[in-house]
Amino acid sequence: MKEPCCQTPVGKENTRSNVMVFGGSGIIGGAIATVFGRQGWRVGLHYHQHQTVAKETAAAITKAGGESYLYQADVTNSSQIRAILQEFIQSHHSLNVMVWAVGMGSSKLLVKTSPEDWMRILHINLTGAYTVLKAMAPVFEQQNNGSVILVGSLSGEQGVAGQAAYAASKAGLVGLMHTVAKEWGAFNIRVNMVFPGWHLSPISKPGWHAAMEVRNHTLHRTPSLQDVATSIYHMALSPDTSGQIWNLDSRIW
Repeated sequence: MKEPCCQTPVGKENTRSNVMVFGGSGIIGGAIATVFGRQGWRVGLHYHQHQTVAKETAAAITKAGGESYLYQADVTNSSQIRAILQEFIQSHHSLNVMVWAVGMGSSKLLVKTSPEDWMRILHINLTGAYTVLKAMAPVFEQQNNGSVILVGSLSGEQGVAGQAAYAASKAGLVGLMHTVAKEWGAFNIRVNMVFPGWHLSPISKPGWHAAMEVRNHTLHRTPSLQDVATSIYHMALSPDTSGQIWNLDSRIW
């Protein structure tokens, strides 16, 4: 359900562009949403369980001069996703950009990954993206315009020991991105992916120390969260780029 977080300034009802950030209560999703808000966008901030964090991000967007609304939904529930998208469009009349920053990780070897953990991670990371993309397709097609950014992971291309389910879900997301980019290109809908690098969060914490070893990065550091969010903002606005992956850190495999 939608929760208003600020008011539209008088006389500016039609001047804002609209973005929906799925996973807006996460570390990366929140940073992306804040960058859009600082640029004066109207931000639909999706969350599932972490309402307090989502409200903090919404407050930061409001303080920066943006406009934000909170939407709670389970990304694997198609009826909930359709409902919040319909509510957003009815209120704001268009959707220019969708960012998929939902992610659930694991730190288990394949032989120790239970069928339940495997299905849960793939269901959220991959089937959730399918559910959201399918629900928003009619909106973008009717507009004959739109931009999608999927936050992926280098582990989806390279694999990481102890991340069998997570890496498989992110690899599937790459294939989904390439396919949807081809299917939606005729409607002027751009679909791209970023690999954001490592950022400390509940998902990345188990492998954080190994990831921070300087030998893993040519620049001897991971990218800043602000630079990642800003890069995603610019990629979302690129008018002629689709079906591409932008790796935002300095790892070479």
